[in-house]
Amino acid sequence: MATPFKLCILFGDKPDIRPPGQISTNWDICEIPVAIQIQPFESDANWAAKKAEIASWGLPPIRVASHFIQFWGLKAVGPDVDWEQLEFWTRRAYRRLGELGVEVAGIYGGFFAVPNGFSRAEAIDQALRFCHLLADGAEEHGITVALEPFSDLDTLFPRYLEGIEFAKRVNRPSVKVMADLNYFLKLDQPLEDIAAEPEFCAHVHIAEGGGQPGTGDRTDLYERLFRILRDTGYEGAVSCACAWISSDGGELDFGTETEKTLHYLKDLREKIYTE
Repeated sequence: MATPFKLCILFGDKPDIRPPGQISTNWDICEIPVAIQIQPFESDANWAAKKAEIASWGLPPIRVASHFIQFWGLKAVGPDVDWEQLEFWTRRAYRRLGELGVEVAGIYGGFFAVPNGFSRAEAIDQALRFCHLLADGAEEHGITVALEPFSDLDTLFPRYLEGIEFAKRVNRPSVKVMADLNYFLKLDQPLEDIAAEPEFCAHVHIAEGGGQPGTGDRTDLYERLFRILRDTGYEGAVSCACAWISSDGGELDFGTETEKTLHYLKDLREKIYTE
């Protein structure tokens, strides 16, 4: 039997309503939001305290990062890009991610939206420069960059295959792409695109419409996706990067819901890998 992909959960994006300490410890790995939890502009002393707090949550291994830039006026393209700011942020972010053992850093395609009236050619040059900056840090710390094509047509690579072509333009071994199910659906992209050049798929995001996997009607879609991942030999992670709702109509119990979702996905994964 092929080696199954890992099941992952994004934590810490809204810790006030979804406390990380309630996440089931039976997930294979976790995904951490850089801007919200790593906060590269915080001092090393503050980072040491935050790292100790994260360790106290007793999470599964943190092997993926997301939300790479956010807040503080950070921009990847456009007239307001501050390269000194980006360079400091990126270097420090990767050093701290390396300390946590992160292996994949997701880079949201929305970072690459071309502002109204701004030169697309200049935006592409800026994006390539930023991706090389990302690759420099990634390669220093043994991390893979996963560019996440976002379905907004104002971005530089809204479709998955366009993300692959952009990664090829960057031409760094550490720069690959992410497959996000919601963005596939928004632009009616065939999931089979993932199999076109499977070596470029470094991470996968899944969600239900407005909730976590298992709370809607996407079971057939997940099975189709899982078969593609199985058949291409994908051994990375499939991550729940989603809104979370109460599946019984009461107040959200994050611990209970993460456990339910994990069982649902494990059952689907086992079904696909034992067919």
